[in-house]
Amino acid sequence: MPARTSVAQRFQIFDRTVAEMQDRLLEVRTPAQMMPVLRWGMDELDSTYAQTAPGVRAKVACRDGCAFCCQVPVDVQAHEVFFAADHIQVHFTPAALNKVIAKLAAHRGRVAAFANGQRATSRQRCALLVAGSCSIYAGRPEACRSHHTSDAAVCKANLADPLVNLSKVYIPALRARMFAVMLGMDEAIEAAGYDERAYDFGSALHEALTNSLCLMRWMRRQPAFPDACLANPG
Repeated sequence: MPARTSVAQRFQIFDRTVAEMQDRLLEVRTPAQMMPVLRWGMDELDSTYAQTAPGVRAKVACRDGCAFCCQVPVDVQAHEVFFAADHIQVHFTPAALNKVIAKLAAHRGRVAAFANGQRATSRQRCALLVAGSCSIYAGRPEACRSHHTSDAAVCKANLADPLVNLSKVYIPALRARMFAVMLGMDEAIEAAGYDERAYDFGSALHEALTNSLCLMRWMRRQPAFPDACLANPG
């Protein structure tokens, strides 16, 4: 596989992802049927990373315990929130679930108190980060799966100062492939009529775990979460 990803290759990955996701969505009638479809999309992201040229993957600085990117705002769509919520509900004990809900509530309160535009440069530990590792790794959002850099020192500097430019350490050949899949998933879900708004991950996840009506609204093609959970409310 070439180390570079051409424009034609990116469109090929994008088009294939859209077509395959759309076919799967046509069969969905219930939340239980939706989760395997979302799992397929997340698996596509993971396999796309695994199939990227070894020389490109060798440039990735991200390692276990490296959690600089787990302390910046994460914008997600509703399907990513419900995928993460399902993972938590399946794999967490009642005590662990209550603990993460409390952490998410605290996160949500902090975000709600931000002045206009303050969230974008805010820094706070993800409520799902435990001992430097993601506690829902298999259920993490698309942005978390697609984010890779070539220099952890720059990520650390960005954590301390949001003005530090991370784009200079992105890995173009990898980022292009990952974003082709991610955008293909989102395009297919939006085209099927599901909520396409951008939400703050922690705030929306708190709502999903504490209000079962959110999932029903989303399945009916209605806005999944309150406006207060939006990444840029107001």
